[in-house]
Amino acid sequence: MRPGFFIIGANKCGTSSLYRYLLANPHVLPCAKKEPNFFGQHPADYVANHIDDYFSLFPTCEYRGPLTFMWEASDEAGTSKPTTIVVERRPDTHYITGEASANTFHDVAPSMLHRYLPDTRLIVLLRNPVDRAYSHHRMYQRFRAAGHDLGMEIGDFATDIRAEIAAHERGRRTEYLGPGIYVELLPRWIATYGTHRVKVLFTEDLGRPRTAQEIMLELEEYLGLPAHDYADVLTRRFNHAKPASIDPATRSALADFYRPHNARLQEYLGREIDWN
Repeated sequence: MRPGFFIIGANKCGTSSLYRYLLANPHVLPCAKKEPNFFGQHPADYVANHIDDYFSLFPTCEYRGPLTFMWEASDEAGTSKPTTIVVERRPDTHYITGEASANTFHDVAPSMLHRYLPDTRLIVLLRNPVDRAYSHHRMYQRFRAAGHDLGMEIGDFATDIRAEIAAHERGRRTEYLGPGIYVELLPRWIATYGTHRVKVLFTEDLGRPRTAQEIMLELEEYLGLPAHDYADVLTRRFNHAKPASIDPATRSALADFYRPHNARLQEYLGREIDWN
């Protein structure tokens, strides 16, 4: 099977939770990896020569019984734990499959993905970029504490953000700020795939029971899925760390940085965005 949907990002916006919510629908089959990041971690020539390896991560069209996968996702303490996922599959039922490599939104050229997946329906989750940047930095701090070599220095959030704001002013690439400038990224995806194949959602809506239910109904229509009751799974969060707060001065500096970008995004989407 080819992926019928692809949650392309943005990272630290709830893509793991949304993917698991979609898998609660019995007509959705999982990828062997929730986040293979195939297009984001390999150059174009590798992708061209190994695209069949990527496609092999998805279920076969032929019925071969239940699907069992081992996934890793961080718990609320930030610890990565393997989880066994078993998905029942019936020989007389129509299914779709998809994946959720969240770095795709800001790390992959839309033309690259379109070359191999022209018919896939994209889903983009956008979160208040201030909170997204903080969550991104906390993730890196957890990785560093676990002994991972990230190839960069990880300091305290306030210091690193001041450095990134200065770097952005010099035209340098930024690790935490850049992925949250959504208005510089989203139009490229829509220009490549068209508005009918890019569904834009907001993380804050996914976190509220009423609007979360509405999102799932939207996605059922968007993906051509039969109706399903997601009430139980919508109360859960996946790959979710314990809450923490940003110091007021740093939050204010980030809010000032993103304000003009958010205003442009609001104008581009033609809808009000409540990120104040």
